[in-house]
Amino acid sequence: MTMSLPLHAPNPHHCLIGPLPQLFHGELAAYGAALAVADSTAPAGTVLAAFLDGPQLPAALARFALRFPGAHPKALASTWSKLYFNALLVPVLAASAACGWRFPLAPGRVRFLAAADGAPLRFLLEDAGAASPDLDSAARLQPLVRGHLAPVVDALARQCRLAPRLLWNNAAVIAEETLLQCQMLMGSQPRIAADLAFLCASAQWPDRLANPMHQPTRLVANVRQRQLCCLRYRLRLDFCADCPLDCRQRQAAQRNLR
Repeated sequence: MTMSLPLHAPNPHHCLIGPLPQLFHGELAAYGAALAVADSTAPAGTVLAAFLDGPQLPAALARFALRFPGAHPKALASTWSKLYFNALLVPVLAASAACGWRFPLAPGRVRFLAAADGAPLRFLLEDAGAASPDLDSAARLQPLVRGHLAPVVDALARQCRLAPRLLWNNAAVIAEETLLQCQMLMGSQPRIAADLAFLCASAQWPDRLANPMHQPTRLVANVRQRQLCCLRYRLRLDFCADCPLDCRQRQAAQRNLR
């Protein structure tokens, strides 16, 4: 599996923040460009909490749907969520794994920008955040999951009538893939292994509540597969490389699209 780049090029007026310039440069700069510090003199975008609870989310999804005429609404929303989680989690988790960096990501403190076609584009933060290398994975990542991802999952599930577990699987697959890529590129650092274990291998967290991102994939004949299909095929696109549908299901799905 490989991480997909954001759909839009970096904004030349937004400099990469925190450790992102060291992690994402050259062809990878688009990953880090999804996070920027907001301009307090001329704020752009919409406060994420308002975006999720107001008319902006359905409006963005409606614009996004124009890219895939006739596509199933749930497949559109699932694909939109994957772009959202990719834009957010790749830079956030890479920075966390590399040096324990934490960004201010509470929905009330983030301004969200969607592109002209409704796709997720950029997150504008109050400040660049700070390194917290002494914090363990739970302290660094639990606020990300419960404080940021959970409201996004709830809003999309409510707006689009999607099963929350599908949205959580979308987020968890990207999180797992990002951290596996970090291990490959940065080596087997203890922090990366701990983050991966906390986010994706632990069924319960230290407070005994269930981890909604637990075990997003499984190995089948040495091929990593998602636990749940993301419905990409309903956009009349190729199946994902990690799609869990077996051959007969794929054939049936393809027949249904004719």
